[in-house]
Amino acid sequence: MSLLLFKIAVTPLLILGATLLQRRFGGAIGGLLTGLPVTSAPLSVFLALQNGPLFAAKAAVGTLLGLIGTAGFCATYARAARGRRWIPAMALAMAASALLFTLLARLPQRPLPAAFMVFPLLVALALLVGVQTAVPQMPNPWWDLPARMGLALAAVLGITAAAAHLGPTWSGMLATLPVLSAVMGGFTHRHAGPAAARSLLRGIIVGCLGAAAFNLMIAVVLGRAGIALAYGFAVAAALLSAGLAHLLLHARTAARA
Repeated sequence: MSLLLFKIAVTPLLILGATLLQRRFGGAIGGLLTGLPVTSAPLSVFLALQNGPLFAAKAAVGTLLGLIGTAGFCATYARAARGRRWIPAMALAMAASALLFTLLARLPQRPLPAAFMVFPLLVALALLVGVQTAVPQMPNPWWDLPARMGLALAAVLGITAAAAHLGPTWSGMLATLPVLSAVMGGFTHRHAGPAAARSLLRGIIVGCLGAAAFNLMIAVVLGRAGIALAYGFAVAAALLSAGLAHLLLHARTAARA
């Protein structure tokens, strides 16, 4: 019940914060924050406290692999948004993500092989999406933010109800289902256009590099160190990885432009 209450309390706040930062600083920053483990990190802490460090470490491997599904959703949506409206683009991205999650669940759940696959793929997908340097700002309707928060909360509650019966692998993977990416990407595309959506979605993929570093650290360290120390190292790794990736990929984009 405590995990359910946590989800109910924190999900709308995460959407609120990421949306306000997106509007203030642009889609790339809002996407970067959305891609970071803002939901999977607290969920991992709850799993460690309620089910033990071994369960949480195994779930972290599932989350690490599941980030490919999230990034695949973002990359597919970003590419499809160039020539389609938001509903067809969303449908294609969801289909690609569902296929990826189905395949990922069949892979060996070992942290280092997963990391050697996840990090290069995330970088490649971020480069594939590309980004437009100047994205026009557009006004949002009054119901935009409440609708984002409500849709995200409804989806996360459904995922939470299902995850309790599926064990560590699927508990970890379900934490990476692109709920926030879909809500924010769809609304951004609908009201600000495909260029703004691509900027947001690329930012999410870059943020996923931070989430990957976090979950790799948990999968490797949690069984060897205390909970507080392991999560402290993981948070530091996430922020450092996402920050460096943002700076390097932004510099590469600027140089190519």
